[in-house]
Amino acid sequence: MKTFITLALAATIGLASFANASNENASALSSIKTKDNKVNVYLKEGMGKVKLAILDQDGKTLHSQKVNVKTDLKVPYDLSQLPAGEYHVLVQSNIKENNADYTVYTVEKEEAPAVYPLMAYGKTLDNSSVQLTVIGLEEPGVEVRIMTQKGKLLFKEYIDEPKAFEKVYRLEKINAEDVNIQLKDQKGRTKSLYF
Repeated sequence: MKTFITLALAATIGLASFANASNENASALSSIKTKDNKVNVYLKEGMGKVKLAILDQDGKTLHSQKVNVKTDLKVPYDLSQLPAGEYHVLVQSNIKENNADYTVYTVEKEEAPAVYPLMAYGKTLDNSSVQLTVIGLEEPGVEVRIMTQKGKLLFKEYIDEPKAFEKVYRLEKINAEDVNIQLKDQKGRTKSLYF
């Protein structure tokens, strides 16, 4: 009799721990990561049928979908087309049962900074010299390449000036209208100047 009671107690404890393992809540089995207005929802194995929704700050559903999680799963969302503001990601598990469990993650979508073009101007001073003016640099450092119209590199330098600079280039054995200047700044913005 003592063996039977011990066996029954062990079976009950085993079943209870098994039930808890498969019934973990949505917040323990899900997570999100955000970067550059992109949201990745990570769902762990064992969640079963899950409802995902993107809600605006007023609680209005912008997007909803159901997924069946059999193995670890990543569900990506791109919020870049939405206006700046606060959004909520709803993860609801056990959706067919009475004891549905959900968790809500808050995501802040920021306005993307304006990207301005590289501002550079060039003019011929005479037949063999050109003046280059670059303004509005956000970070110091501009690569200057003087090329022939056929693409041959004549001169290359790196100018490490903050904000702006102006420089005159004297050309030997070539006319100013036969060259172009190609610029590239630290942010990767480019500009080509033709004379």
